[in-house]
Amino acid sequence: MREKSFMDAILHGVAPTNEQIAAYLNAFHHRKPGVTSAIMLGLRTTDGRTSYDVVADRIAVAQPDSVLDIGCGDGELLASIRTRTSRTALAGVDLSVEELALAAERFTGSAIDLRLASAGTLPFPDGAFAAVAAHLVFMLIPQVDTALREVHRVLAPGGTFAFLLPRRPKQATGLTELLTALSQKIVLRYPDFAPFAIGDRALFERFGIADLLGRAGFTALPTFDEFEVRAAVDGEWLWKAISGRYILGSLDDELTAELRALVVAAAANENFEYRESLRLVSVPR
Repeated sequence: MREKSFMDAILHGVAPTNEQIAAYLNAFHHRKPGVTSAIMLGLRTTDGRTSYDVVADRIAVAQPDSVLDIGCGDGELLASIRTRTSRTALAGVDLSVEELALAAERFTGSAIDLRLASAGTLPFPDGAFAAVAAHLVFMLIPQVDTALREVHRVLAPGGTFAFLLPRRPKQATGLTELLTALSQKIVLRYPDFAPFAIGDRALFERFGIADLLGRAGFTALPTFDEFEVRAAVDGEWLWKAISGRYILGSLDDELTAELRALVVAAAANENFEYRESLRLVSVPR
């Protein structure tokens, strides 16, 4: 039901409320816990790292004594950080009970502080962490200004904030063309549908990111590391990745079957390559 109100809105050209967005994200992860890491672990950089490795490597540079992972999900990023900084105190927050349960199971017997909490209201004192990290989370937050101010508040002076965002590819890829074809298929059923960005669109541009961080209190300019992750795919894996996306993974059975047929056909093309363009942003406090 929580997913339905959100989907009804966007399929009929109505902007969902912040409450509908939050309820949809929570319901999606209730239904598909662990889906994000299951997809992203199958994608690698040219040097063989996952996107979690890229964020963890950046956090580990200063060997911080404490790290908070915002939107920690099933704990994949926390696990990557722990392998690099074994003496670091780790904490994670997420809005999904099911994702946090997976994280708790992963870290059974470890002193990791996992809490059910929003990025906009972090349950920690000022300056509590030497580093704050996030993996593909901030572009999903409707009120990102509030969340970034909270990051600034809980980050100790001199600490590092490193977070991963999607990036628009410089030119069309097989994936972007496929996503366009899927959107066109949805429009045939729902003429008012238009692809919907949940969070602040400023996060897709460097100057927009810098402006948001400045308004949140960060005085230093951020640095950007732009890269791609890729995978050779078959139809089953590609459908798993596509259906693990918001909106595309929440349609009715009939339309889902039509989209799946398009995805499987795309994977059968020997020239198809799955590539995601990503941007790691880091800024000191």
